[in-house]
Amino acid sequence: MPDLPGSIEDQAERLKILIQRLTDLIKRLPTMRPCGSKDGPFAKYFSDYTYDETEGPYYTFNRTWERVFQSADSGKEHLVVRGKYGLELVQAYVTHFSKAPGIEANDGLHLVAQRVKGLVTFLES
Repeated sequence: MPDLPGSIEDQAERLKILIQRLTDLIKRLPTMRPCGSKDGPFAKYFSDYTYDETEGPYYTFNRTWERVFQSADSGKEHLVVRGKYGLELVQAYVTHFSKAPGIEANDGLHLVAQRVKGLVTFLES
């Protein structure tokens, strides 16, 4: 059964739990994993927290997410990087946008949670 959006409060709580799971997984990344770089995709795309107020925060979040993660599954392994230019930037970006004014519009919280759930599932595999 697919996850259903539920109330805004339910969506926010589900996303909060997923962000915590993501945080835990990032902390447990093996030290043999490479560190992200200043010129890598996370630093390039997940450092700017501004969004177009006309389109709303989910539009900006999703566009950024797709630029980095929209690849074949076999190509995502190189995105599992540690450090301040690694997945920590993604976690901080998600945390910021989960609280952005207007993110709940049009099921934005639910859609962000779906993105995070996909990343968590990938990291757990």
